[in-house]
Amino acid sequence: MHIHTYIHAYTYTHTHTHTFSVKTVNEAKPPAEFREAGLRHAPALQHGNDLILSHQDEIIDYIDRKFPIPSLKCECSAASDATANLFRSFAFYIKEVNTDPKALDMELIRLDRYFNDINTSFLAANHLTHLDFYILPKLHTIRIALSALKGYEIPTSLYNLWGYMKRGYAMESFRKSCPSDQEIILYWAERPDTPNLTSQKRSQLYRQKTTYSWDIPTDAQNGKIKENS
Repeated sequence: MHIHTYIHAYTYTHTHTHTFSVKTVNEAKPPAEFREAGLRHAPALQHGNDLILSHQDEIIDYIDRKFPIPSLKCECSAASDATANLFRSFAFYIKEVNTDPKALDMELIRLDRYFNDINTSFLAANHLTHLDFYILPKLHTIRIALSALKGYEIPTSLYNLWGYMKRGYAMESFRKSCPSDQEIILYWAERPDTPNLTSQKRSQLYRQKTTYSWDIPTDAQNGKIKENS
């Protein structure tokens, strides 16, 4: 899932007077125009008639060079340190390398404390940066996938972390790029190294109305969410 690439592109083009279109592709049965461009995997970027990029890092680097102002690079080492082990701890837990969520809990607490100590809306600034493009989708994945597959819930006592997620959920770039709850759950359930779903549960997901969990738990609010401006 390459959500952060889309958020990156969407944020830049909506900061400038540019537009772009997004087309979803079934890689097993790609459309003719996708094949004719010599592409096999998503994400991919086509700009004009001549430029086609098919590697995520190349896409991000091209967008950065094409739209250098405002810079969305993250140059905050404290933010990088606070998020360095988050996805690893999630991956170890969902893949059951660790059966105890303690390591994940500690990384979420670490991030919550970081947000308590800063005065910006996002990780390194009052606007989204590269690091937010990566971390916001990861936090949302932790919330949705672990709840469905492991019965794990992000503690509602982490008010600062939930405040960050609330601000992220409010961003149009996030909402436009975010997969449905069902897509996230099925993506992780279909991996060979993660807990599987029963056939009944899988069938229910396919039949359900598409949902997007962008709400904040009541217990995480109670007037205690730190609203950085």
